[in-house]
Amino acid sequence: MKKWLGIDLFANPEALFLLLLIPLYLFWYIRFYQKQRLVIRLSYDPLSLEKRKYNLSLLRLLPRLLQLGAIALMIIAVARPQSADEVINEKVEGIDIMLLLDISGSMESDDYPPSRLEVAKSNAVRFIKGRKQDRIGLVLFAAEALSYSPLTLDHSYLSRQVRQVSFGMISPQGTAIGEALAAGINRMEYSENGSKVMILLTDGANNAGQLSPISAAKLANERGIRTYAIGMGRRSTVTKAADNNLPLPDLDEKTLRKIAQITGGNFYRASDPTRLQQIFTEISQLETRKIQNISYRHVQDRYPIFVKMAIIILGISFLLMLTFIYNPLEQ
Repeated sequence: MKKWLGIDLFANPEALFLLLLIPLYLFWYIRFYQKQRLVIRLSYDPLSLEKRKYNLSLLRLLPRLLQLGAIALMIIAVARPQSADEVINEKVEGIDIMLLLDISGSMESDDYPPSRLEVAKSNAVRFIKGRKQDRIGLVLFAAEALSYSPLTLDHSYLSRQVRQVSFGMISPQGTAIGEALAAGINRMEYSENGSKVMILLTDGANNAGQLSPISAAKLANERGIRTYAIGMGRRSTVTKAADNNLPLPDLDEKTLRKIAQITGGNFYRASDPTRLQQIFTEISQLETRKIQNISYRHVQDRYPIFVKMAIIILGISFLLMLTFIYNPLEQ
């Protein structure tokens, strides 16, 4: 149903009952008042008057009808007609995410063709592209940790940075998981965002750095940073690095599980590239953005237009009372 003059509601709807007085007045006027009117009789010769083509006697009622219309408009104005538009503001709260990527020598293994690092990089880029409202940063680690990119919404830039990651950027002989967690925490230290997450991706055990992973995890928990730990590597075979025949260091699942438990995150084991892709999808679904719909009604009074219309109509009726169509002697 279309709005009438944009009216959605009345602030004082009970005032509309006064409109019932108008038909009651018309009934009284026609039924009783007309019979009591003063009848003016003139002596004239009917044959000497030219018969009019149109009966204009009803025009004398026009001023009174206009006045009744003005009264009806004033009653509507008293009822305070209003328009109400519902306004919905959607507030999206993004998440701060730090990717902690292992680039130690073991990540050069080709059990994830072409290498573990390349598979990790491609999944990280895909993950970044799916988090449009989130600030994401990058920490690289091997024998030490390198804060490679701060938190940013420029995901195109960050994706290029991830693709450019290669071995040799840091000394590859070691895996400093504790230092990597500390670097991620430092990047989020002054963030005011309520949702902070770190995604730790490694295939080894902590064997470098001054800070233990458990101590770093407790520090992250104190700062409200959840950590999702992803362990890469197959379970069934002894994997060897691509450039030598030495067995790769075993994945320290126990420590990674403990890190996730302390910080309120989860531990995942990526036994193949497909599973790694599934893990990133699961994390993305767990870390959903908070969307808050704020709705309110914008109410605007419409009664001024009815007051103006009533004044105009009253003015017209008074002007008509000054013309030939109104006979004050009949009142």
